[in-house]
Amino acid sequence: MKLKILILMLVISLSLFGSYQNMNSVRESVGNSISGMAVTATLFVDVNGDSTDGSNWTKAYTTIQGALDVASILPNDCTLIMIGINTGNLWYDIATDNPTYSGNYILKGTHRNWAKIKNTNAAATSILTFTGYVGLEDLNFNLGADSTNGVVITKGAFNVDCCQFVGEDLTGLATALWIDGATTLKNGSVRNCDFLGNDSTMTALLVDNCTYSDFRDLTIHDCLTGIQIVNANSDVNTFCCIDIGDCDNVAGIAIDIDAGNEQNFDRILLHHNTRNIDDEVGDSQWQEIVGEFPVTITPDDLVGVTLTADNVLNVFGADTELIALNAIDNPFKVVITILEPQVAQWYQLRLSADSGSTWFERIMVSTSRSAGSSLPASTDFIFNKGTRISGSIKAESGGSDQMQLWIKYQEIQ
Repeated sequence: MKLKILILMLVISLSLFGSYQNMNSVRESVGNSISGMAVTATLFVDVNGDSTDGSNWTKAYTTIQGALDVASILPNDCTLIMIGINTGNLWYDIATDNPTYSGNYILKGTHRNWAKIKNTNAAATSILTFTGYVGLEDLNFNLGADSTNGVVITKGAFNVDCCQFVGEDLTGLATALWIDGATTLKNGSVRNCDFLGNDSTMTALLVDNCTYSDFRDLTIHDCLTGIQIVNANSDVNTFCCIDIGDCDNVAGIAIDIDAGNEQNFDRILLHHNTRNIDDEVGDSQWQEIVGEFPVTITPDDLVGVTLTADNVLNVFGADTELIALNAIDNPFKVVITILEPQVAQWYQLRLSADSGSTWFERIMVSTSRSAGSSLPASTDFIFNKGTRISGSIKAESGGSDQMQLWIKYQEIQ
């Protein structure tokens, strides 16, 4: 019996010893499971590490660049770098004038506010620049007090998630997150990020030569420019669920579209900005744009525009211009039409944004009235700047009867 007990105790001891030996391997693999992504190596960064080899929290590198310097740069490798908490008025300082890294990396923190990352080198042009595949998660990038850019990404399929970019102390012009393609970048995403800037100096998000990418769930406050899009190849990007406010410098702009085609803006809240949208292109899609935007009546007189029915039963008269081409310099929507028929009978009015080829609204009226659009309050028909609006009518009598018309439109300026 004693022999059996001794053997059992030996087996248990060996098992415990094996578990102990494997503990470090388990700790190394924790990062992989947290990230939910396949990586070829995991390195740890922590201010309390001993910088031995970065294989666990005890042996962690004390600087982020220490881990980046030893990470693989092979094209099919990806290194996960786990970054520990650094609380108080402290930060991880990249401290190099050329913070450019060419490997594939996932940099992951614990929470966007629990560890700041800076680059205090006076000659640095960014906090970090990545030329390979990169994912950034739960990190805080502080641009400091000079004119240092935040993060620069030059390869597609990027992922920036749950990060914060802060530029409150900037004294010179800088960009917090710069998607910068020498060739066209595709299929990236920036999600659930906060940008808090300086309304005299910081551009929050610069999209440069980037296409088919997704930017959503962003909060952008106190910036000189919220979102800027440049380069003719910056096409078909999606911007969804974004709050842009307090870009109230005399030159402040929430959304600045300088180039590229067919951006998609959906559920955008704009408030307290000097200018909400500066669009040099005019072919974006706009859905549910919310803010306090002025309403204008045109023509601004007591005469209106005269529309004439065709002298044939159930035939519309000539297409008549109501808002001239390039008359409005911002996206806008038609909210109310004010109608004064010549005689009391049924008229049908149709409105067009393409010179009478198609119609975005039809209104029936029999007496003088203001007719609100039957479209939803957040209408699908938010027109790009410069769009020509026209209309035509037909009369119940089949005669060439007339109607006076005024349009009220809401301009996102």
